[in-house]
Amino acid sequence: MAAHSSCTSRTGGLNRATALLLASLSACADGTPEQAIVADSAGIRVVANPAPEIPLDWTFTPTLTLGGEEQGPEAFYTVRESTVGVDSAGRIYVLDADGHRLLVFAGDGSHLRTLGREGEGPGEIAWPIGLTVKPDGTALIDDIGRGTVHGFDTEGLALDSHEALVPNNRRIWGGDGYYSAISTLEDDQKLYRFLRVVDADTTELARFTSASAGVVELESCGMALSGLSPLFSPDIVWDAWRDRAVARVGTAYQIDVFDGSTRVARYRRAVEPVKANRDLAARELGEGMRMMTSAGVRECAWDEVIEKRGFAELIPAIRTLRVGPDGRIWVSRGGPRPEPTPTDILTPDGSYVGTLPADAPYPIGFLPDGRMLATERDELDVVRLVVYRVDEQ
Repeated sequence: MAAHSSCTSRTGGLNRATALLLASLSACADGTPEQAIVADSAGIRVVANPAPEIPLDWTFTPTLTLGGEEQGPEAFYTVRESTVGVDSAGRIYVLDADGHRLLVFAGDGSHLRTLGREGEGPGEIAWPIGLTVKPDGTALIDDIGRGTVHGFDTEGLALDSHEALVPNNRRIWGGDGYYSAISTLEDDQKLYRFLRVVDADTTELARFTSASAGVVELESCGMALSGLSPLFSPDIVWDAWRDRAVARVGTAYQIDVFDGSTRVARYRRAVEPVKANRDLAARELGEGMRMMTSAGVRECAWDEVIEKRGFAELIPAIRTLRVGPDGRIWVSRGGPRPEPTPTDILTPDGSYVGTLPADAPYPIGFLPDGRMLATERDELDVVRLVVYRVDEQ
């Protein structure tokens, strides 16, 4: 077992604990923070980042804004990660759930095509909740109204076949298969599984079990809900770019890195989870817990939700992960979900670059040329899709 720093010096003949301690206490002559890198017996590369916070002063320049118009293809007003996709040619796909349509734009913002209409027949969209875009431009729509996953091929034609809908089954294609994660209720506990699927073969990359709140009866919105976990409950957070994936399992600041179906590395940083309390739970819920039903949106009172759903002991140290085309990892730190948090940047090999402030845009995706997709909410609560060029200082 060996440990070495990110500088030119190398330690040898030391045990792991001593090497990590020396790495955490020393620094390079040029001010670059030390990092301890070790390889365990299974060949997994472990990178521990004991470095203090390094502020990043990057510039985010909007190059394109889509949505918020009164009519035409940009007459959509809600955008989120699950309704936006990008293909390998740099085309941008936006699922307009309210308009029952799929919009396709070029990387320069020009409108290419509009697909779908309201209905439950071929090429029609009933109640869409999510979008997945393959690298070749095949678009798959999770449609709770039809109870299936359907969509359009690379030419914009409705797919002949479709599959049963599995809620929250996010997928990212790359290489010869795709990554996915599903959650199920097992013996009154929530089971999360991170998967790699290639043809008919499914490999479980990680799993995590957290507590379930059981049946939660909420009088404020007239609903009885099962399968909910206490607020802030740990789970599996993941992302992928082509055949490289990253995942946070549990509450710790620890990122597992996968090449195809093989775990190749584990990255860590000395950031501890925050202890949860009622005030943080109230900030997580805001004005209440909104639930989408066939009869419209219902809002459950925040104080009743906290009382009956409860909250976990800790808030996970990592909220969200993103992998860019260059392999760098964008790590959104934990906290009450409506509130922005700082973003750590890690290199593809796990080295800590620095931290962006909480008010910096956070990516929901990337274009192949490196530009970043993010959302922006205006004073009228209209959410637009913004494409940024990122300039590093």
